[in-house]
Amino acid sequence: MPEKWINSIMIKQLGWIVGLCAGIMMVAVLTFPGKENQLDYIEKRLDDIEMQREILTEKEKELEKLATEKEWEEVDNDNSK
Repeated sequence: MPEKWINSIMIKQLGWIVGLCAGIMMVAVLTFPGKENQLDYIEKRLDDIEMQREILTEKEKELEKLATEKEWEEVDNDNSK
C-alpha cells in the first residue's frame, strides 16, 4: 500500500496550527489600540507632563533646562561628526 503524502494526522496537526494562528491574530487585532485610543493616551501623557512641570521648583526647572541643553549639544556633536 503506497504511503499518502498527507495523512490524517498531518491534516489534524495543520488544522490545529492554522486555528491557533487565527486565534492569536484575532486577539491581536481586537486588543490593538485604535487611532482614538492612541491620541487619548498621548494627550493624557502630555497633560501629566505639564502638571509635573507646574509642580517643579525654580531650581528643578533650571536643572531640567540645563539637562535638555546638554542633550541637544550631544546630539549636535554627534551629527557634526
